[in-house]
Amino acid sequence: MKRFSLRKLLLAGDTSIRRFFTFEENAEGRRRRKELFILAGIFCALVISAILVGISDNIPGIVLCYLAAITLIVAVTRTWRRRKMFLILLGASVAGFIVFVVLHNVFYGLTILTSHISALSHLMEGFHVAFFIIAVFLCPAAFLVGAVGSIILAIKGRRRQAAG
Repeated sequence: MKRFSLRKLLLAGDTSIRRFFTFEENAEGRRRRKELFILAGIFCALVISAILVGISDNIPGIVLCYLAAITLIVAVTRTWRRRKMFLILLGASVAGFIVFVVLHNVFYGLTILTSHISALSHLMEGFHVAFFIIAVFLCPAAFLVGAVGSIILAIKGRRRQAAG
């Protein structure tokens, strides 16, 4: 069994981020760039339509927000070809959900405690809203993308083993 190495994970993440923002000047690079801009356009359209429809107690607006979050995560993970990366995303989304819910509650409490200091209260409120949005929209979307991606790559791996 291989040992887990945080250094190797961070280096793999670094190359993944570098590859996300750099495009080759060949047909493959142009195709990747076009995919990224299409996904960014879809993300922007979904966010704008969610804002126009309204999110507060409105199921279509909430669904549009989840679709926007899924589109954002798919834009990042569209070049992943290893099941391990999707499983890491799956685990990180579960851990991130717990962490961001706790942080949301901590900053909500700090917002109440600092209500007499205007600037600090607004800063704490911004943090608790940001952590709420991450916990409620991004973490479940990352969980879904991680689960679906790992299942699809597992099926592809089994087909490859059966054929070869």
